[in-house]
Amino acid sequence: MCGIIGYIGNHQASPILFEALKRLEYRGYDSAGLATFDGKFIIKKGAGRVKALDEELHFSEMAGTIGIGHTRWATHGNVNEENAHPHWSCRGEVVVVHNGIIENYVRLRDFLISKGHKFSSQTDSEVIAHLLEEAIDNFKEIEPALRSVVSTLKGSYAFLAITSKHPEVLVAARKDAPLIIGLGTDQNFVASDVLAFIDKTNRAIFLDNKEIALITRSGAEFFDFSGRVISKLPTTVAWEIGDVSKKQFLHYTLKEIHEQPISIRQTLFQRPDDIIEFSESIKNSKSVFITGCGTSYHAGLLMKFLLAKNAKIRADVFLSSEVDQHKCLIDEDSALLAISQSGETADVLSAVSEAKNRGATVLSIVNVMGASLTRESKRTLYTRCGPEVGVAATKSFTSQVALLYALALCTAGNSLRELAILPSYVDEVVGLEDKVAAIASKYLEANDFYFIGRGDHFPIATEGALKMKELSYVHAEGMAAGELKHGTLALIEQGTPVVLINPPDETYNQTVNNATELKSRGARIIGISTTNHSCYDDFIPLPNLVPTYLYPIVEVIPLQMLAYFTAVGLKLDPDYPRNLAKSVTVV
Repeated sequence: MCGIIGYIGNHQASPILFEALKRLEYRGYDSAGLATFDGKFIIKKGAGRVKALDEELHFSEMAGTIGIGHTRWATHGNVNEENAHPHWSCRGEVVVVHNGIIENYVRLRDFLISKGHKFSSQTDSEVIAHLLEEAIDNFKEIEPALRSVVSTLKGSYAFLAITSKHPEVLVAARKDAPLIIGLGTDQNFVASDVLAFIDKTNRAIFLDNKEIALITRSGAEFFDFSGRVISKLPTTVAWEIGDVSKKQFLHYTLKEIHEQPISIRQTLFQRPDDIIEFSESIKNSKSVFITGCGTSYHAGLLMKFLLAKNAKIRADVFLSSEVDQHKCLIDEDSALLAISQSGETADVLSAVSEAKNRGATVLSIVNVMGASLTRESKRTLYTRCGPEVGVAATKSFTSQVALLYALALCTAGNSLRELAILPSYVDEVVGLEDKVAAIASKYLEANDFYFIGRGDHFPIATEGALKMKELSYVHAEGMAAGELKHGTLALIEQGTPVVLINPPDETYNQTVNNATELKSRGARIIGISTTNHSCYDDFIPLPNLVPTYLYPIVEVIPLQMLAYFTAVGLKLDPDYPRNLAKSVTVV
C-alpha cells in the first residue's frame, strides 16, 4: 500500500525518482521522500502530496546517480515529516524505504535501543535501517548482512536500502509484498509497480517471495533467504506509458471511466483455449468458491448469479479477509476463483494460501502480469485493461465482469458471440456523462444515498454504494430491493436519494413496486432503466440490450459517474480519496 522506487545508473537519480513517485501515488499519498547518495546521503521528505512537497523541497536538485524514493500510506506512526520515508540508521550509514508491516518491530526496536541505537520516528520501518547497519558491521559483506536482517524480521515487507559502505549496490528484499526489477541499459530500477519505470524500460524481473536482489548499474544478482543463488529471466511488460497520462481529462478516474469500451474489448480478446481450460477447471470441481476484496468481491457476487443462471453451478462467495470462517468447507475437490486487480492484495493471497494448503485448485483473474497471485494459481486469465491509476476501481471492475461473463457462458457450453456487442453498449452509456453530472448536482447536500436492485443487479447496487463512499465520503448503502420492508424503510426521510437499478428483465415490476413504497415515504428516485417511469424523479436511460443478462455491466457505469461528479461537486479529489490506497498489501 506504499509505493517504493529505486534507481542506479549513469544519470542523475532524483528527477527519475520524482517522476516515478508521482506515478506511484495511488499506492499512498499522505507523505513522500527521496534519498540519493553523492559521497554522502541527501535526504528530503515531508507530509503531503509529491508535487506539493517538490515545490518546497525541490527533489530534482538532489545530486547522485543512485537513490530511493517512497510515497506513504500510514500504518505505524502519525502522518508527519519524522515518520515519512526514507529512514536512516543513527550513524547515517544506511537509508531504507519499506512497504508492509514488521510485526515484531517492538521487540527489535527494544533490542536495538539496548545496543545504543537512537530512533527518530514512530514507524516499524526504521528498525530495518538500524538492523542493516548493525549487520554490515558484523558481516562486512552486503549479501550475508542482508540475509541476517531478513532472518530476524516477521511480517510482510518489500524494502530497498542504500549503504554508504557499499554505495555501488542497491539492495532489495521481498516477503509477501510486491517488488519488481526493471532492466535498462547501464541503468536499473526496482519498484513496487512497473508503472514506476515503464517509460524507461519494458524488461522486468518479478521477485518471488523470500528473495533478495543486489542491483548495480550493469545488472542484478538474486538470492533466496538461505543464500542460494537464483537465476531469473526478464519478462517483457506490454503496458504503454501513454496509458498512464490523464490526456484531456481532469482526473484519472474520469479518463478510466471513458476507457471502458476499449478496456472491455481488450479483455474479451482472449485465446479461446484459455477460456475453455479455465472453465473446465470450474466445471470439474465438486465445490466452487469465489473470493475477492472490495470491488473484486462485488464482481464475485455477480459471478455467483452468472454461474447459477447460465451453467446451473452453485458457487459460494466470501470476502478474502473472512477465509477462516469458510476454510473448513474447502478441500482437494474444490476450485477457488480469486479475483484481484493488482494480484498483490494481502487478504486474497492469504485466502489462496489457505486453499492451496487444503488441496484446492486455485484459479485467478488478475490485471497485472507477473503478480504474486498469478504465481500461486494453477490457471490465470488477465483482464488486460491497462494501468488503473484512480484509487477507486472503474475499468478494472467492468473488465473483470466481462471476463466472468465469458467464463460463465463457456462453462455452460454457450457461444461467446453475444459479448461482441458489449463495448458498443458501454460506449453509448459513457456518453451519458452530462446527464449524470446534472443529476449529481441536485443531491450534493444529501447525507445518505441508497442503491437498490434485485437478483444480479444487487451486486451492482453494492458496487455503486462503494463508489459513492470512496469518492464523495457520503454514507451510502447497496441493498437488495426486496429487503427494504425488513427495516431499511425506517431510514428513508423526505428527500433521501435512492438509486433504483431497474432494467427491463424479470425483476422490473417488483423493483418498480419497491420504488413506489420508497416514494410514498419521501424518497427521491433516480431510475436507471431503458424507459422513464412515473415513479422516477430523475431518469438515466440505458440502451435496450439483447441479451438482457448484459445489463449489470452497463448499468454500473452511470453509478461510477454519479460518484465521480458528486465528489467533484463537493470539491474533493476523486483520484486520491482520503485514508485509502489502491493495492492493500498488508492484512
